[in-house]
This record gives sequence, C-alpha cells and structure tokens, in this order.
Amino acid sequence: MDIGKSKTMQSSISDNNGSAETSSRRQFLKIPAISGAVGFFSETLSTEAAESTPQRVAGAGFDPDLVLLIDRITGGFNLADYQYAESLGYDAYLAAQLDYETLIGANDPALQAKLINYDIQNMSALEIVLAYSPMNMSIIPLRQATTIQLMWQVYGKAQLYYRMFQFWNQHLNIDINSSTTQRYILWPFLRDKVLANAMTSVPDLIQASAQGSAMLFYLNNNTNVASAPNENYAREVMELHTLGVDNGYTQTDIEELARILTGWSVCLNVNGCSGGLQAYGDFRYISGNHDTDDKMLLGNLITGQSGAAGMNEGIQAITILTEHPNTADFISRKLCRHFLGGINYDYDPPEDIVQIVKWTYLNSNPIGDIRSMLSVILQRDVLTNASTPKFRRPLDLTTSSLRAVNADLAVSSPGFLSLISFYMDSMGMHPNFWGPPNGPFDSKTWSEGSAIPRWSYLDALSRDSITDVVSFSVTNLLSLVSATLPGTQAQGLNELLTGGRMTQKEVEAVQGFIGFGTTSEARLKEALGLAMSLPTYQFI
Repeated sequence: MDIGKSKTMQSSISDNNGSAETSSRRQFLKIPAISGAVGFFSETLSTEAAESTPQRVAGAGFDPDLVLLIDRITGGFNLADYQYAESLGYDAYLAAQLDYETLIGANDPALQAKLINYDIQNMSALEIVLAYSPMNMSIIPLRQATTIQLMWQVYGKAQLYYRMFQFWNQHLNIDINSSTTQRYILWPFLRDKVLANAMTSVPDLIQASAQGSAMLFYLNNNTNVASAPNENYAREVMELHTLGVDNGYTQTDIEELARILTGWSVCLNVNGCSGGLQAYGDFRYISGNHDTDDKMLLGNLITGQSGAAGMNEGIQAITILTEHPNTADFISRKLCRHFLGGINYDYDPPEDIVQIVKWTYLNSNPIGDIRSMLSVILQRDVLTNASTPKFRRPLDLTTSSLRAVNADLAVSSPGFLSLISFYMDSMGMHPNFWGPPNGPFDSKTWSEGSAIPRWSYLDALSRDSITDVVSFSVTNLLSLVSATLPGTQAQGLNELLTGGRMTQKEVEAVQGFIGFGTTSEARLKEALGLAMSLPTYQFI
C-alpha cells in the first residue's frame, strides 16, 4: 500500500474534510524557513533531504538521551512521562519499563478506567460470537479490538510492553476485516497469544501463535489435511514469522512443514467440538487429519507419529525454526530497525549491533528472550550512538499527538473512536486493518507519499474538531511549561511536543506565525497543528 498513490484514500479525505490545507496553513508554508516542507514530504527521502533532517538535540533542560528513549519506547513524547523518567534516571526508567508486570492491570487504574466500556476485554471467542452474531453486529468487536489497542498505547503505564505488543501484532499480522469470523476470534488471539507473550521469548510467542485459532484460520491451516496439504501457513511461518524471506529453506521445506502441521485446526462450531473438549474459537488438533509419515525439515528428521502424539511434530518443528540462527538474525535485525532506524536513513541498522543482539538471542536463557534483546538495543550507549531519525508511521503519529496534548478520548457507544479511526485509515495504517500477512512496513517508504492526510489529521486534532477528543486548551498546555506570555509560546510548543528538539528556525517560524502580541486560543490551536506538521515532529 502506498499512502501517496491511493486514489480512494485521497478522495475520501477530500469528500469528508473539504480543502486539506487551511488558508492559515498556506500562509504558514510561505514563510521562507518552512517553505521546503512540502517538497520534503512529497518526494523520496534522498541523501540531500536526509542531511537536512533535524538532528536529535534536545533543548535546554532536557536530557536528549532520555527524550530519545521515551520517543522510541512509548507511543510518543509526553511531558509528564519525561518528568517521571527524569526523576528515575535513564537506566532505572528503562528497567521499570522492562519490568512491565508491575505496571499493568490493577497497577494502572487510569488505563482501566478508560477501558471500562469495552465489554470484549475478557470475553472468549464463544462469548463474543454469541453476543454479536445474532444481531449481525460483528462490527462492534472489530471496533472495540482496534480501539482498545489505541487506548493501551495512549494511556498505559507499561509503554514498552504495549509497544512490543504492537511490534509483534504487526509481525504476526492478521487482517480483522478478512472475514466476519475473524472479527469474532481475533481479539482472544491478540490478548492471550500476542499480548501475553509480547515480552517473554520468541519461541514461546511463535508456539502460542501457531496454536492460535485466528492465525490458523487466517492462513488456511484449518483446511490443512493429510489428503490435501495446504502450504499457506507453513510458508508464512517460515518467511514472515521466523527465518525470513528466502533465508535458508526451500520449497521442499515448506511442503514438509505443511505436512507436519496437518491436523492443526480451529473449532468454529458454537456448540463446541470433540464432544465439548473445545469451544468455539479454540485451537483444535484433529489427529485423523494428520500425516503420520516421517518428514525432513531443514535437515532434521521429524519422526511421524499418530494419534494425539502427532501434534508433537508441530511443536518440534516450531522449536527447530525459532532456535535457528537465521531466525535469530531475522528477528534481531527487525528489532534493531524498529528501535534504532538505520545508517543513511535507509533503515539498515548497524551490523555490529545486529550481531550482538543475535548473539543475545541465541545465548539467552530462555533462548530468544525478548527482554534480554531489548536490554541490549535500548541501553544508553547503543540507543544514543547507533540510532538515526525515523519517520513516524501513521499509528505512531496518531498516538504521539494524542499523548503530547494529554488528549482525553471520549468513549462513544459502543466504545468506538470513529473519527480517529477514519483518520488512521486515511493515513494508511490502522491496527489490524492491513490486508497482506506481511504487516505494515517499517521503512522510509512512509515518507514518500502525500503529507495531506497527515496534515488533515493534525489540523483537525489541534482545532478541536475531532469529536472523539474532549475539548482541550492549548493555553493550559503551555502553562505546564510556563510559556503563556507573548514570544514564549513557540518554545513552549517545542518543549511539549518534542522535548526541545525543534530547530531554531522552526521555533522562530512558529512564533512568527503566532505573533509577539496578545493572541487568541484559536491562533494557538492553529500553531499547535502547524508545529506538529513540521519535519522535526514528523520524525522520532
């Protein structure tokens, strides 16, 4: 999907929002210091553009290393989060985020209060389908599943935990719109398989996913039987989930893995399966559909087994895949790209760091321990010396802007943020609305399309025209950094939005737009939207 070339997307923005650029935005873009912004977003991030990209130098009073850490491990810079992190110090704050168990559930009452209206939170797939299928209202669990994820990233204390959930959610991508059935069974998969293992180990996560009904149904393994093997899931688990594309396996390995996974299926009967042993939406192993002959996977003999023992073949195969050095390399590289970016803004992380993380994967106890790898990537010396600016993907732009303004999201019946969802769609990235199984790309490609959908969202948010967000005062926000007096507001926005990272020219341009005399709240709201549209804010 190319956000700059989708005619449907472009027309939907035009139809629903009128002109994408307000007259004030046009006026702002005529300011010489900012006039290059349009071209910056509309063409490929070339070497020349990369060299002009604002560097990460935090303003006076801000620790640039801590600002960087917060930007990379949370839904976006937030002043209160920074002040809390500063009170702990870099290492202690990171340790607290890695120790996520003490930051979730009852230990996070503010988040729990936000989630109170989402009834699918603790429901099983059977409970969800019984509640919403009779009314033909599969749209409700769809909306709630995606909105809960947004709430986690905007309000949760355990920011690194929820960011890792989203990382793995995209790694194990399932399109919730792929079928009506998927709308009923995906949420328990996200909660019980992905979230539950977001900070455990890669082998545990992939084993859980392989026994996740939503995954098996999405990739057709429920139709994978000995008499007619279906290779779809076998191919993707090797290509996307473990080894990586064309990375040490052959078509024969795919065929053998498909045979190994015959019988791994899903219960989709509301009355239950196997005499009630499995409920609707549960994983189901059907031994009668399993190929009991011997198989060979990546040079390893998998002895064929019958009956219930046949399922052990699949567990053994997933273990072989997740403990393979190529998987360690693929996952380590992907994690480094996600948190560090890469050399020359090409999202190619430093090879020496990748190899250290790969070594950690293979030598941690348990193997593939996620927190051990994150501890390497996020330590101060690595993060501050090996990372480069990354263009905010649409989901990150959404969460960061909401967090920056301390947004109070208004829950409407049935708990759906309709306008925010619309804007995420228009920008091209919405939780679990990605069609192909490869998941939303983590590359500079996002910077190559039109900026209009992004500006439209930021303009609407800053002007209080998104009904999902309770009205807020920019003046009150500026008071948090003692920047309400004429001439100080732009620097105040700089501190609130970026931890002081905006360039001097950007600050001067925003203040020039505001003026140096008495100004109105409306003008400050426009300035907020303009500041979030600048190159510095568009990068983390």
